[in-house]
Amino acid sequence: MSKAELSEYELQRLENIRQNQELLQALNLSGGTLAPAKVVVNRGRAKARGRRSEAKPRARIDKENGSASSADDSDYADSKHGADGAESSDGEFGSTGKRRARRTKQPATRRSKRLRGESIDGEVTAAETQAIETNDFTGVLQTGDERFGSSAAQAVHVTGHYSGWVEPGVMQRLGIQGTAAAAWESEGGGKFSFADPLGTGKKVSKRAAGGQSVAKYVASKLLKKNPNSYFYRHTEPGVEQWTGEWTEEETEMFLRVAKEFGCGDKWGLFSTYIPHRVGYQCSNYYRQYVIPAGWIIDENYRIDGSGSAVYVGSHRRGAR
Repeated sequence: MSKAELSEYELQRLENIRQNQELLQALNLSGGTLAPAKVVVNRGRAKARGRRSEAKPRARIDKENGSASSADDSDYADSKHGADGAESSDGEFGSTGKRRARRTKQPATRRSKRLRGESIDGEVTAAETQAIETNDFTGVLQTGDERFGSSAAQAVHVTGHYSGWVEPGVMQRLGIQGTAAAAWESEGGGKFSFADPLGTGKKVSKRAAGGQSVAKYVASKLLKKNPNSYFYRHTEPGVEQWTGEWTEEETEMFLRVAKEFGCGDKWGLFSTYIPHRVGYQCSNYYRQYVIPAGWIIDENYRIDGSGSAVYVGSHRRGAR
């Protein structure tokens, strides 16, 4: 078919091919011309796939000296030369006639904080665990006084125990008895156990919880019988529970209650002095913010290298 018989589109296509070939020759890539495109029909849509014939390997830039080398060149160099750079007499193949394994560049070794023995977001390291077991914290964990120096004198110092009861206003509004023993007995008594927290002699089933967790369901039944358990997961009836960051006023209340009654356990009772917060929120705020900030010095906690609080006290010290 002569050029005169070709359509305008085909003539333009030939001209494009000619220009591309000239460009490849100018770049010294004449051996890497593109093979004719293959059209593959897929669900009614045509897709053109170009395939490079006898293309030269892509160049790789040496970061050390800025020179360029091809991937094939580097593989050949690895197989042809020994570890000291001298040429091997066996060449690409070993004395057994088998192809030498390609030598891959080993990535730089990175040691994580865990491998360096440092704490990650409050995680207790092996060294810290050993210090806790041996009760020797030298060089591993610091007390609050050691960590904060002279400023620790202004902090509230506690022994890890709360000595108060339900906030008087809450106690009066809800008709809660004045002591834990009186509250328990006035609401039916019974023998307390973790298997029977209601003291009824019956095990609480998930079906009875009605979709919520058994712990939260049980706590909801203990407002007057075991206020510490109730307020650990619930606010005063009719009072909204707040989430998110604590306000400056809430922090001041927290420190004031800790100074008067201590803190570190019975967080449900503690939280009755802080409206809109429940016991587990107070406990989390204490460990994650209050102690690391040095506002309260608790003898049951140490500070690790990352500034997080690590509990080193006894876990058998009574109700939370």
